[in-house]
Amino acid sequence: MSHEIPIRLLNAPRWMLILGGAGIMFFGQMLWVLFTVWAIGPVPSAANSMAKYSLGIQLIGGVVVMPFIETLAGQWLPIQMVRRLFRSPWWIAGLASVIVFTVSHGYTGRFAVTILLGAIVLSAIFVIETKRNGRPILCTYLTHAAANSMVFSLQFL
Repeated sequence: MSHEIPIRLLNAPRWMLILGGAGIMFFGQMLWVLFTVWAIGPVPSAANSMAKYSLGIQLIGGVVVMPFIETLAGQWLPIQMVRRLFRSPWWIAGLASVIVFTVSHGYTGRFAVTILLGAIVLSAIFVIETKRNGRPILCTYLTHAAANSMVFSLQFL
């Protein structure tokens, strides 16, 4: 079984990787939420730790600051550590990143799956960009920021 990245992904333009990844994250998460509402029932109200802040602070925190910090802590650090310390293959490093990113969000149940979907996309983008000697931190950050901005924009519907 090959764990290689398809060549078409390695050759995809950077903007397509970023926007496609953000779209997959956003729409995948929305589909999961709709499915769980249909299958399980309404989403329980969760405490939003950012609700006490203005929309501007929420936007800067959720779209600018946190995606950058999470890219470093959730993709760069685990992938680099697993690759360098354990000399593991890319797919193991990517899996480590997915686990760290998902667990670090602290969600359980149906909410954990939405984070897991994003973690898979972000890890894949980081690995793809690294393997093609691109800009993995920038591309992963921009993908995450774009996806978060789509989620943030739902407040205005």
